Amino acid sequence: MTARTPGQDPVPAPSATDPDRSADVTAAVVDGSVLTPGATVRTAVFDAVRADPDGPVAQELTGLTHHRRPAVRRTALTLLTELAYSGPQPWPGPVEAAAARLHDPDPDTRRTAARLLVRAGGTDRARTALDSHPDPTTRIALADALLLHARHTPCPPGPLRTDPLPEIRLLACIEELRTAPEEEWPALDAQTVAEVGALSAHDADRSWPLGLRWGDALFRRDREQHCYAIAGRLLAGAAGPYGRRAGVHLARRALQSWRAAPATLTPHLTGLVGTAPAALRDLAVDALCASRTATRLAADDLAALLPATRNPRSATAWKISYALATVDDPRAAPYVHARLASGAPPAGAVAAVRGLLRSGTADPEQLVPVIRRLLSSDDPLAVPTATALSEDLGPAAAACVPDLIEALRAECALHDAQGAEWAGRRELRLVTALGRIGPAAGAAVPLLEGLSRASRQRAGHRELALSRITGERRHVEAALRAPSRLRRYVSDRSALFAWLLDHGGLTPDQARQLRDLVLSRPGGMQVFGSRALWRHEGPAAADDLLAVLPQYLDDDLFGPAAMATLAAMGEHARPALPHLRALIGRRTRLPLHAGSEDADMNADEQLLEAAERTVRALAPSGVSGW
Repeated sequence: MTARTPGQDPVPAPSATDPDRSADVTAAVVDGSVLTPGATVRTAVFDAVRADPDGPVAQELTGLTHHRRPAVRRTALTLLTELAYSGPQPWPGPVEAAAARLHDPDPDTRRTAARLLVRAGGTDRARTALDSHPDPTTRIALADALLLHARHTPCPPGPLRTDPLPEIRLLACIEELRTAPEEEWPALDAQTVAEVGALSAHDADRSWPLGLRWGDALFRRDREQHCYAIAGRLLAGAAGPYGRRAGVHLARRALQSWRAAPATLTPHLTGLVGTAPAALRDLAVDALCASRTATRLAADDLAALLPATRNPRSATAWKISYALATVDDPRAAPYVHARLASGAPPAGAVAAVRGLLRSGTADPEQLVPVIRRLLSSDDPLAVPTATALSEDLGPAAAACVPDLIEALRAECALHDAQGAEWAGRRELRLVTALGRIGPAAGAAVPLLEGLSRASRQRAGHRELALSRITGERRHVEAALRAPSRLRRYVSDRSALFAWLLDHGGLTPDQARQLRDLVLSRPGGMQVFGSRALWRHEGPAAADDLLAVLPQYLDDDLFGPAAMATLAAMGEHARPALPHLRALIGRRTRLPLHAGSEDADMNADEQLLEAAERTVRALAPSGVSGW
């Protein structure tokens, strides 16, 4: 369900008495745009159905499940399934519409109808259809939905383990693994592998890849070594070609779950990189590149694939280039540069360039023309990407100053036209990028000085940029004297104090302000400002910092910065070693919420790397056991 942006006028709910809005709903279902997150008509449909689940909008949607075009029927069924997540149980109209489509001539429509039938509360009818429906595709979809989505009356998987269809038996085995007692594991494992070996494809992979589902069941029972052993057998071909595909997914779920998985399973996955058919090879590459640790272990095999990928816009080539670049492998440099020069920036371009900068292989002569081209692009993602790249290059991006100034002018004009109270994120990043370039951005000073008052809020971005360009302390000092308008949290002003420390140090009043901001309230200023407090006070601040920094160690946003400060504190931070070792000693991934299972894994690996670096920095020279 899509939430309305705060401050927007309410979107009137479509109704049968409003022909224009009724036509809008129909048109949005016909062209599929109603499934687009954030679409106005989608929000209106959710509001209307929430207000009246059996009203005219719901009736219109159920009517569209009979449309002559299969794509429209699927869209209507999919939207009703999404609405059913928070709808009444049972929901008679969608139940009837789904039941009617179980015999649809289009197999994907039948699959979608099966999910809706269960989601809308038609569990009994789904079970009846599972026993009587003649079509294997529909029966598999019904079993899948009953095992995964029957919220109030879950379907017991045991009886389905003897179903005539191996696909259904397999689904039932995996589901039963989630709760089966330990003495039943060997028989269940054996049957599951055997059922996988009997398949050449599997319909359930359409909703949730079977290997990922299998790995999830094993993780819930903490069956780490069993998972590695089964994945190794599948990847070695013990269950045939389809079993290898399932094995890659199972290995990926293991990588997402346990920290030891990359060391154990990467050799099995790299065995597919050079020998497997293209589709299976790409699946294995995708799994390896998702994990920083696995990427490092497989770096030679992955890098060997790049010369054969002649098209710089190839998805596989970029996946490998990005993965290698983000673990600071210099072999990615020519491929990242070629990809950026070939068109619109791909997702992850900024992170890849940052990896090249860390490895010392970023080439400003190749990147600056890319930045200038992107700054003049109409692509909405191009300017933020170019700004971030320019910010990272710093003085090496001096040739981009005229383009950054024009982009900032355009952003300020848009800001003023909208009458916004706060500067937009893009405007702030452009200001920061100009500041990072330093004295070479002198031409931007008149524009920065003329920014409206509303644009000067948020932790003194403008003043810091002016000080970086002009070298004058007065701009940053003025920003620190100005009261923050943010009342709910302490804004992060750490960069202002850091600049002053680099340019003459802090006055007594500024030192008191820094201590108060760092120690008064949790948040970004406490974490990022701790480094400035340590730089200014040294060991005198150690006890205060040790009282706050360890609580951030397992935070994917703040943890690396907190550990960097601890590392800078050296021997004075040794009381934090038990906290760091507890973080390092986990078998399972940290329970993070970075946006996806792969993002959570990546964040956990970065925290683990930072913790290990910090422990090495704190350990006394020549002393083992630290």
